[in-house]
Amino acid sequence: MLTMSALLFSSCEKFLDTTPKDTLSPKGYFNTAAEAEVALAGVYDPLGKNSTYGRKLFFELDIADDSFVALSNWTQNVALFNYNPSDPDVTDLWVALYNAINRANVLLENLPRVQMDATRKKAIEGQALFLRGYYYFLLTNYWGDVPLRLSATSAVNDVNLKRAPYKEVYAQIVADMEKAAELVEPAGTYSYGSRVTQPVVWGILARVNLKMAGAPLRDASRFAEVVKWAGKVIDSKFHVLNPDYRDVFIRMCNGTYDIKETIWEVEFNRYNESQAEEGSVGVINGISANAEPYGYSYGAKHTTDYYFRQFKADLLTVNGVQISHSPDMRRDWTIGPYFYDAVSRDKVNYGLTSIYNRYDAKWRREYEKVETRFNGSSTINFPLLRYSDVLLMYAEADNEINGPRQEAIDYVNLVRRRAYGKLSAGESIKYIEVPANGGGSGYTIAPKVEIVGGGGIGAEATAAISGGKVVFIMLTNTGSGYTSAPSVVISSQDMGSGATARVVLTSKSSLVSDLQADQISGQEAFRQAIRKERSLELGYEALRRFDLVRWGDYISAMKNVANDILITAPSAYTYAARHGNNISARDTVLAIPSREMLLNKDARQNNGW
Repeated sequence: MLTMSALLFSSCEKFLDTTPKDTLSPKGYFNTAAEAEVALAGVYDPLGKNSTYGRKLFFELDIADDSFVALSNWTQNVALFNYNPSDPDVTDLWVALYNAINRANVLLENLPRVQMDATRKKAIEGQALFLRGYYYFLLTNYWGDVPLRLSATSAVNDVNLKRAPYKEVYAQIVADMEKAAELVEPAGTYSYGSRVTQPVVWGILARVNLKMAGAPLRDASRFAEVVKWAGKVIDSKFHVLNPDYRDVFIRMCNGTYDIKETIWEVEFNRYNESQAEEGSVGVINGISANAEPYGYSYGAKHTTDYYFRQFKADLLTVNGVQISHSPDMRRDWTIGPYFYDAVSRDKVNYGLTSIYNRYDAKWRREYEKVETRFNGSSTINFPLLRYSDVLLMYAEADNEINGPRQEAIDYVNLVRRRAYGKLSAGESIKYIEVPANGGGSGYTIAPKVEIVGGGGIGAEATAAISGGKVVFIMLTNTGSGYTSAPSVVISSQDMGSGATARVVLTSKSSLVSDLQADQISGQEAFRQAIRKERSLELGYEALRRFDLVRWGDYISAMKNVANDILITAPSAYTYAARHGNNISARDTVLAIPSREMLLNKDARQNNGW
């Protein structure tokens, strides 16, 4: 809706030290640097709303071939592709983005008269320009042609504005961001990742140009721009991959900033200063839990068997039990390998065929450090741009220009080596074996298992018993950094004793992580390898739908996964196919909200509605 939005600069205290007033008017304002900072905080603020990255953009609006909404009682929703233009999710996102743009316009128009340090003033201008461009980027991704407003709303009835052609909107996005790149501060200016710095602008410009090179614009000249801007991030030498893929997300959960890997993120962290706004990261998704010690989670986003199968895996038989072991640590971090037992609260591994009840587990509230974990919100930040994404964008664009080149291949292999643990010191655990006659006796309940020594950290396991013996040790976390096999300590209690077990490490040196010859044999082979790698690396980060749409594959991918669900899913989960069954050609974009159609006389609805 393009109606007048109040200059409501609600506090995002990570961005400033001044507490804003409830509602501010530009008239009589913008006199001091502090007031400009408050206004800038107001431009950032919509990123964390429930209608954007507080929930909708990584949940309802990121349904693709890797996930489904595991709420069988839902009958109508934008995630199910059977909504109507008055759907509140659609309306709220539209309103939030245009309100954010209006805030940016107000700040940009009034900033010149603020008396303040010139360098800081430039940085504020650059951040506001970039954010305006980013909000338009979201708008045109979700709606195609959209009204383009570059000045502040002047009156309540200033609502009639025609939709600008897609190409014109993108030209403005690029112009805003390229100017911003010259104004914002360099990498490392802030100790946290929620501020826009030069690598943020460069990396998002790569993403913008990658979209322009894809559907519907299909401007192949933009691939060179992707290489240019992604190359700037790489050449800066500031950003590197965190050696442990899992640690990237553990840090988001426990409030530790990782600005080398996570270039830009939405701020929900209330561990520092007085950040008050929280989101739904790990709450609407995450591993389902109804109480402490793990923190409440609905666990409403589940994986598909199709996505699970994309990860390399080997079948192993350990103590007579067949398990699926993936040398790619991304699988069992992105897709939860365990659930929390409702009674014991222990972590319990899923059986080999239990796939559809596994959760989107990238953000696990068990790592959240706050004293009180609220049921409806979390303090976990959401990533908007990671360094691995930059490496993959560069490789994708370079391949489209030149075919497979060694530099691009090396970037993809770097991401893959990290996924296979080859960038970190030591090993992870492959499995734990109970030796013959090592099950002990007298166990009436499963004993506790502790993994100690070996120079590593993080490994966790639970025991299973039968006939009074420990018959299997289930590994719920493979840990990392082990230089020798750690010891397995099985608690000796009144109900049993004598069980022993041994650890088998992964032996990373024997793992084949790099792309194989057939994957780099030509442009098309490398293209498909990169596309798959993006899915494995960036799953559930609000990018899969974006990628499939720009590749022109979204509708077919959703139809294909629906067919796969009907073949592979147990009867209790065949409802997961409804996303793909309901989707049609119109769903590469959203419907223009009914409210906008009613208020804006120049509005035009998208095709199919």
